Amino acid sequence: METVVTFLLIIGAIFLVSFLAGRNNEKTMRERCFRAWDKSFGKVPAKKMSPQRFEHIGGYEKCHRGTFTIDDITWNDLDMDQVYRRIDATESASGEEYLYFLLRTPAQKTEEAAVDEALIRHFEEDGSADRQAILWILRSLGHTGAYSLYDYLDRLDELGERSNTREILQLILPFAMIGVMFWNTRVGLILLLISLAANVITYFQGKSRISPYLACFRYLLRLLKCADRLSVVLQKSDPALYRKEIEALNRGREALSSFRRGSSMLMAGSASSGNPVDVVLDYVRIFFHIDLIKFNAMLSDVKTHLADIDELTGVMGRLDAQISIASFRKSLPAYCVPELVETTGHEAPVFEVKGLVHPLLAKPVANDLTAKRGVLLTGSNASGKSTFLKSIMLCALLSQSIHTAPATSYRGSYFRLLTSMALRDSIREGQSYFMVEIRSLKRILDASKETDSCPVLAAIDEVLRGTNTIERIAASSEILPALEKGNALIFAATHDIELSELLKNSFTNMHFTEEIKDGDVVFSYRLMDGPATTRNAIRLLSMVGFDSALTRNAEERAEHFEQTGEWKL
Repeated sequence: METVVTFLLIIGAIFLVSFLAGRNNEKTMRERCFRAWDKSFGKVPAKKMSPQRFEHIGGYEKCHRGTFTIDDITWNDLDMDQVYRRIDATESASGEEYLYFLLRTPAQKTEEAAVDEALIRHFEEDGSADRQAILWILRSLGHTGAYSLYDYLDRLDELGERSNTREILQLILPFAMIGVMFWNTRVGLILLLISLAANVITYFQGKSRISPYLACFRYLLRLLKCADRLSVVLQKSDPALYRKEIEALNRGREALSSFRRGSSMLMAGSASSGNPVDVVLDYVRIFFHIDLIKFNAMLSDVKTHLADIDELTGVMGRLDAQISIASFRKSLPAYCVPELVETTGHEAPVFEVKGLVHPLLAKPVANDLTAKRGVLLTGSNASGKSTFLKSIMLCALLSQSIHTAPATSYRGSYFRLLTSMALRDSIREGQSYFMVEIRSLKRILDASKETDSCPVLAAIDEVLRGTNTIERIAASSEILPALEKGNALIFAATHDIELSELLKNSFTNMHFTEEIKDGDVVFSYRLMDGPATTRNAIRLLSMVGFDSALTRNAEERAEHFEQTGEWKL
């Protein structure tokens, strides 16, 4: 008897030490994470995301597209993959996908705003304790590997309608055969072995079919566990501030209570863990299909409550993304909360900005602009035209998506944002650069004709660069005014100085310039009124080492053409 008591005491001591060690490790990890989050808040994120994960980042966005979505041309022109990474400091897959959704689906009117300004300000200014508590919970939510939860949910229909009738019959059958043994032991035993063998075969067939979906169910169970913890944290912190979030979390938890009830039958460890209990449970599952029965019940719950799952994912993703936005704001040299105005085709678009910078630049030069009509930008190579166009578009996009303008002040209309800047020819579709370009311009023209929606804000870099000078200038002088006459505000950059004179009645001329210092070209990146009066392409050839006779002859030919309108042979 003493030996048994001693053995039990030893086992109890081992469990107690393991429990205390686990608690201590969790506390140490928690403190380490809190210090890291405090240190990284307001800094450029150091987070890395695999290319495979980024391919599936749009899961949430595909299910929640609004009245307007940033198209692939505009997204790529504005380097939005880099902008996304510059902002993303999220801890969960839900946060990553919600942030992507925000940037891809800018609001078109006030009620479409998908972020809560009060919460962002709270996280930015005095919500350090809340930030850490929320991030700790979201860290445990984690990811579903490279794939989005919505990738899995979209594939649930592939399983078809699953019934537990067969599984229940196979559960009952071995017990029925045991009953037969009381009538005829030999026959009953043979039938029992046959039924168990049949159960094993059909179990592994069924298990292989449901295995790809278990990752989804595990994530949903973590989602519900995080909802439990998050609801408690938000309730203790500020029930009024987090009222919408608390209500949504509680709705989801209640709706999915049956989903997680008894889920351990399906999600418990397997025999490979080496745990004797898991070994026994594994054989019980194999012989009696208990986990397959539970899977079918859980699958039915998921299909019934997709909207509740989506709401839970959205709540956690929004909190995670808003903490990232707060950190992004603090990392900028300057930002403002934008003043957004609802205008239609019957009203002039509004665009007024001061201290505008590009958020990806380490040492940006700020510019001011009030645009009452389209702006034609001219200037030398590398003077800043393209970067300024991107800055304008990003200011509007970030204002309408994450309520953050990279400027000291911004007042603008809600815009539909379209660009035609960094285009390429399409080998796959057999289209030349010029064909890709004119199709890109046509989509802007078509959008500008829609007078019953938000105005278009468009940036066009080097209009019709894919064709010869004469046709480019002639066509541009017609296309740009046609765009400006529609429900649109157009910003265009060009090297064709002739357009400054041709379009002076419909566009405001502005330019960037440079100066020569110590034999080098120095750019100010300051926006100036009027058209450009200098050029530097030939001068740059000389500075990078081209033969002086070559550059001198080129300069003479350019001057001769300007004076006579004819090329010197």
